[in-house]
Amino acid sequence: MRIVEVGLDSLDLKYARLSVRRPAAERRLLASLGETGQQSPVIVVAGEAAGQYVVVDGHKRVRALKRLKADVVKAAVWELAEPQALAAAYQLGSQGRRDAFEEGWLVAELHRGFKWSLGEIAERMVRSKSWVSRRLALVEELPDWMAAEVVGGRIGAHAAANYLVPLTRGNSEEGRALAEKARGLGLTNRQWGELYASWRASGLAARVKIAQDPMLFLKAKEASKALGLEVGLDEKQQRCVKNLELIGSVSLGLARGLPEALGYDAPEPARRRLSSAWRIAQERFEFLAKSAAALTREEACDVG
Repeated sequence: MRIVEVGLDSLDLKYARLSVRRPAAERRLLASLGETGQQSPVIVVAGEAAGQYVVVDGHKRVRALKRLKADVVKAAVWELAEPQALAAAYQLGSQGRRDAFEEGWLVAELHRGFKWSLGEIAERMVRSKSWVSRRLALVEELPDWMAAEVVGGRIGAHAAANYLVPLTRGNSEEGRALAEKARGLGLTNRQWGELYASWRASGLAARVKIAQDPMLFLKAKEASKALGLEVGLDEKQQRCVKNLELIGSVSLGLARGLPEALGYDAPEPARRRLSSAWRIAQERFEFLAKSAAALTREEACDVG
């Protein structure tokens, strides 16, 4: 390995597509380079043309230096072929800086582009073969438009892996419609999570409505939270839900407190009074149970 200064215009950045852009981190890097200059070299290998170098690690530094109008970049030249250099750069310390998609794209490049077996990739990246297989499957089921959004930093990798990929997996037309409708809204990971959770918990009609205007749905959900309400329930339904939750909480408290109140040394008048109150409560619980059972039967008939 040798450290040299090379012209920025002599760099081949073809592997920049294997990394995600993180605007906030790149702004911090830009400020740091502008203040103190380049402290660590980028990693390159010799390109096909004389005087050309292929960057295998350090694309963010290259972009920042270009924005600062620099002419040269400090580079560590590795005497390795491109695939070996890509794997070595990962193994030597890039693990903590890469998310699941970046790792998946690297695996796909080595497997599809350079024809490495999954076993060889696992050995070079110091990972298990099952890990390599999972990372490859993750990126191969990622739609092209979603990959572009993730690489561009417009959709977070966490949101894509945990919410968008499940939405678009399989034959879910409603899920794909929601993902594509919301892709340009600049949603946070939390908002994607709320959309996905609501979509999963909803029936077909509600899913169609969520997909028609996801931002409107999120605004309505936020407004309902501020008022202590639940989306999709009217005033009477809200009241029933709150009362049922109250009954559940009181019942749990009584189950814990009754043994203490009716211990072996409890006086007889207290026992009679508590027994009378329990009989009245039990009658009302049974009436509530019959009402709920009747509604359950009606729902079962509707489904049938």
